[in-house]
Amino acid sequence: MKIIADKDIYRVKESFSVFGDLELIPGREISASHIKDADALLVRTVTKINRHLLGSSSLRFIGSASSGYDHVDVELLREKGVFFCHAPGCNATAVVDYVFAVLAWNACKQSDQWLNKSVGIIGAGNVGSRLAKKLLALGMSISIYDPFLKSNHELAPYFCPLEEALQQDVVTFHTALSDSGLHPTYHMVGLELLSMLKTGAILINASRGEVIDNCALDNFLLLRPDVSVALDVWENEPEINLLLLNKVQIATPHIAGYSLNGKLNGTSKIYEEFSRFFSLADSSFAQERKKNTLKIDSEVEPNDCINKAILSAYPITNDFIDFDKKDLPQIAIHFDALRNDYKFRKEFKDFQLERNNKLVQYSEILQTLGFTFL
Repeated sequence: MKIIADKDIYRVKESFSVFGDLELIPGREISASHIKDADALLVRTVTKINRHLLGSSSLRFIGSASSGYDHVDVELLREKGVFFCHAPGCNATAVVDYVFAVLAWNACKQSDQWLNKSVGIIGAGNVGSRLAKKLLALGMSISIYDPFLKSNHELAPYFCPLEEALQQDVVTFHTALSDSGLHPTYHMVGLELLSMLKTGAILINASRGEVIDNCALDNFLLLRPDVSVALDVWENEPEINLLLLNKVQIATPHIAGYSLNGKLNGTSKIYEEFSRFFSLADSSFAQERKKNTLKIDSEVEPNDCINKAILSAYPITNDFIDFDKKDLPQIAIHFDALRNDYKFRKEFKDFQLERNNKLVQYSEILQTLGFTFL
């Protein structure tokens, strides 16, 4: 069996090399010539699965170690009879942690609180719904825009028009990318809708870059620097808009979902489907999860304890400090290097906190976020 795989899929070599001839290639470089006589192709979102790539290949199986699949022409695969699988929700917890890290970072910078803010969630799939439930458990006000969900959905009481969701204190995007259908999401938010954002709003996009018109956002921020923006995804990755990069507060190279567990989940899913499709003996992807212990200084102000715990578990500053360059001549190379060399972080649920009198006051909040206590 011949298998072509993106070299940056987590544990791909040790997982799939036993099944045949495994060739590892950078995801953006995978071409029709590579897969011409291959049986299986394993990718991430950086590889576009289209007619140009597939050509006259004899592929029978394509697996994407990703939660989304807008990089895949699913109809084409049906037409060609190629089995396709991906890993929906594999990194949902990691992206939710990312959102809370953004809120904690902004709160520290602005000497502000985020627990009393209202949150507009655009898209309530695996990530958005998980985030919504945590926010509700924290007693926060939420508004959800997702026209694809039915009226009997468990979060239906919080459904609202897009315009209403955009008028909350925090607006965070977790929608798939589409350019057709009843509710296309490509450039769904441009200058007109951006103008609805509150003064001092926090805007987060950890879904797909093209959901927000990046040129419009760049122009908007010239007029509204009061809006704090965190972008993990960008139009035309990795050739992103440098002018916009220099205007946002938090800029990360599409790594919101890059937790160790998220990557493990993604590889595990395509491994299981691969084994099933080719009728191979399956094996467990079980991996011992050792919890890290965090000790929060008892001298920290009570209101800062939650933010300190979040940013100790996920020091998000480390993810954007190297990306925050004013004039980067080779942004595409830098973008991919930061993403491919990323040291997968742990999720909040992988951390236990040492108790102290101040932390105990916020134990319910911290446990809702995923932390445990010694």
